[in-house]
Amino acid sequence: MRVLLDSNVLYWYLSDRPKLTPRVLTLLDDGSNDLYVSSASLWELSIKVAKGKLTVPGNSIRSFYEQVDRVGITILTVARSHILRVETLPHYHRDPFDRMIVAQALEEDLTILTADSDIPKYAARVIWK
Repeated sequence: MRVLLDSNVLYWYLSDRPKLTPRVLTLLDDGSNDLYVSSASLWELSIKVAKGKLTVPGNSIRSFYEQVDRVGITILTVARSHILRVETLPHYHRDPFDRMIVAQALEEDLTILTADSDIPKYAARVIWK
């Protein structure tokens, strides 16, 4: 399965695994699944770190990049097709980072792993519980 980790799932996977459900942990730890994270998620996390709203090892998003590389998560950059898709999405969600994640999942045929209750309102495949 090809899965796109929302910012919350990425953070918990790398920093606070007990917050993840057993099903999500199994998916994340299954080496046959391809894991992706949006560069928009890393951007969102870096903003929270800079504002002091989020604590990460080394107090820098750099440590997350290193962990993402170490565990083999592919960073999905924002492409033109993703930006164009955001424009056409219904406005179920106001958060621009989450809207980008939905657009990327739809454009790249990925399943989103998230705890966000608004994301399942979109046509994208979503797993949480």
